[in-house]
Amino acid sequence: MYQPAYQPPHKPLTDYLKPLLSDLVLAALVWLGLLLMWLGSLLAGTADPGDENVGLGFKSFGMLLTTWGLIICGVLRHDIEKWVRFAMIAAGTLLIVAVGYWPIQLW
Repeated sequence: MYQPAYQPPHKPLTDYLKPLLSDLVLAALVWLGLLLMWLGSLLAGTADPGDENVGLGFKSFGMLLTTWGLIICGVLRHDIEKWVRFAMIAAGTLLIVAVGYWPIQLW
């Protein structure tokens, strides 16, 4: 009789992405993002009126890197403990809500 064709074991997509989202990459994304957020806030705060767009651009890019590092690694890294992953996702969400969305005049 015919034998079924061999099928290699299936690996989930997250197993292929884990090397791209290692602990070093996570730390570098969050650190660089926070550094750019600080630098952007500093540039925007000390700039002449009307010239703060460069600082806001740095701050926005730093926000993007930080939230990517926290939320994406919190979702895709299943080898990290559940509560740590939850805290990473919650911290990224709180950054988006508190820093990235609301205008500074509300605070």
